[in-house]
Amino acid sequence: MSGDRGWLVLVPIALLVTGALALAVTWVSVDHIESDLAGRSSAALRSAEVRGAEVTLDGRDATVREAPADQVATAYEVVAGVDGVRRVEVFAAQRDTRRDDARDRLQQRLDEVLARAPITFDPFSDALTPQAERSVAAAAAFIDAARGDLRIEVAGHTSKVPGVDPTAAKDLSDRRAQAVADRLVAAGVAEQRVWPIGYGDSRPAGGDPNLDRRVEITVR
Repeated sequence: MSGDRGWLVLVPIALLVTGALALAVTWVSVDHIESDLAGRSSAALRSAEVRGAEVTLDGRDATVREAPADQVATAYEVVAGVDGVRRVEVFAAQRDTRRDDARDRLQQRLDEVLARAPITFDPFSDALTPQAERSVAAAAAFIDAARGDLRIEVAGHTSKVPGVDPTAAKDLSDRRAQAVADRLVAAGVAEQRVWPIGYGDSRPAGGDPNLDRRVEITVR
């Protein structure tokens, strides 16, 4: 009888342990799904050039906040098109005139820095030149001193080279943008403020290959 009572005690304990393990596995699975969908949704918004929007997931339901007022429909279509997303809500960013003024002032300072010394690269390279290093350092100082809710787009570009695959050009422009973004973060700019993106050779600067191989910095 005592042996039977022992088994009766162990059975509910085993059930509790099994249930706890099942809950843990479910929690990890949901967390992974949310992280994966958020990452792919954010990447899709960047590719669609929806600036400044932030995506959060509750299970498979996505919420997009701070979408530009003129891109709300685009943000909805982009995130709704991500495989695995079930439902989408989009909220437009509220206009803040003080923020707009701060953005314009910072952009003017960055434009002045880059007009004097553009961030350019040697052919087929993503390594910053000494001039580029100095320009990025100057830009980082202005960005770090500006209000913290200003987002910084770091856009990489390449020159058009006959015979070069567009995918390779896009990859090189991504690496150039990331190289500058990494320098900005190393100089003290918060990583979440920096948005690197590559445009390949789709946006030439005006016919000068030296200027086509560049990174531009835009305040959003």
